[in-house]
Amino acid sequence: MYNHLRKMGAKVTKQQIADLLYSSDFVFPLINQEFITRAGVFTGRWFSFAPSKEEIKKGHIILGHRCMPFVNQEVNPDSFILVSDGELVNSEAETFSMNLAMDTFALFGEGYVIPYILNDKANTSIPLTSVQYNLPVSIPLTSWPLNKLFPDKTVEYGDRILCRVVDWAKNVIEVSLLKNDTSGFVVSATAIKREEWYSQVEDALLQGFDRHGPASSIEAQLSYLFLENQETLCHKSCGSIEEFVVNSKRVKFQPYGLESRLWKADSEVPYVGNWNNHAKKELVLSEIAMMFTPSVIDAFIENQLYLASCGKKTVELEKLVEFIFPNVLAEGSVERKFVLLNLEKRFDILKIAYNSFRDYPVAEIRKRSVELFSQVSQLLCEIGNSELPADEFPQQELVVLTQLYGHLVRLLEEVENEAVRASFPADDVSMSLEGMEDTFYEICDTLKLAVKDNLKKGYEIVPEKE
Repeated sequence: MYNHLRKMGAKVTKQQIADLLYSSDFVFPLINQEFITRAGVFTGRWFSFAPSKEEIKKGHIILGHRCMPFVNQEVNPDSFILVSDGELVNSEAETFSMNLAMDTFALFGEGYVIPYILNDKANTSIPLTSVQYNLPVSIPLTSWPLNKLFPDKTVEYGDRILCRVVDWAKNVIEVSLLKNDTSGFVVSATAIKREEWYSQVEDALLQGFDRHGPASSIEAQLSYLFLENQETLCHKSCGSIEEFVVNSKRVKFQPYGLESRLWKADSEVPYVGNWNNHAKKELVLSEIAMMFTPSVIDAFIENQLYLASCGKKTVELEKLVEFIFPNVLAEGSVERKFVLLNLEKRFDILKIAYNSFRDYPVAEIRKRSVELFSQVSQLLCEIGNSELPADEFPQQELVVLTQLYGHLVRLLEEVENEAVRASFPADDVSMSLEGMEDTFYEICDTLKLAVKDNLKKGYEIVPEKE
């Protein structure tokens, strides 16, 4: 990759390339500085699912999470392209029960299921803001008609859809029908092999939990699973993860802060474990460093410009550094001076281009977001700077805090993306932000008290000599 980019005229170092590859969600590191892309891992690999009774009755299937992790995780299921017998089959809008939709999108994880469902392109009538308290009974979703996928066959309950990605970049999935070959008391060799598949998935996941922990999402957990067990799990007699989770006794959905993960049944998902125990003192600050992006700085600066345009009080850039990097950069340090210099340069650039009219759709959202970001960042830095091991703090509250930080970084990136400014979903984001604010206030006192109590333990009272 380094040699290729150099030939293209790019001025890069080998270390920059390595950093890019190690941080990319689309690349897996192997050994000896070799890497493999998701497309390289998952293209052509077999996976399957069994349509539900409701789908069979309606004559349409939905995809939801069923192609996870074999497809591009940044593409919504309504954009996938299905091919059967070499022919492209167009999708159609069909109404399904919300219960089925929730089950079929469950692997996206707690907190993401509803947005994925309601953002389906077939749903044009039910906005996210309308379901704050009550979910609809049914929902229109993008689906594919079974009579067009398999025109010469009758699809019955118990049959399976066998799939493989044939073009990862274009989201093309080839599908074929596997008829249920188990009848009466006769159990087929395929059915036996599929039962073995479920046992292999369970063992591999449990081993993976110790190596990779909860990872960044359920999708990431499944990526590791199939990356490390391709030959064992990706065959035509495979089962599906959604069926596995329903029937497994040892692996279940478990809460993980604001989200959920696959984890050991009846066991809480911890923030610290075998996968990160070696760095538990530096863990919080390192996670902050990994998630932080330049868009956060732009958001703070543009918030100051917005306040000034409204005639409201702003803060000096010197103090703004502390809002963005609380208790991280020491007074008078070289790092602080460097950050301040770059902040001043960026301020001058953004000030020239700032347009309060164009900024109007996101300005108030940004203001609330940077205020919450400052509070979350302040508390995270207090925990990180305490130099106490992360497992000394309440695990679920700490998970929630780091997730809030990550959500706010992504929110500020969206706010700063001018390409979507005109269609920015202000109402939906405002509702989500309100939930984040409430969540922070629920956990902050517990974590502050933990910092205080843990620091007290570090002091030893020495009796005064007579």
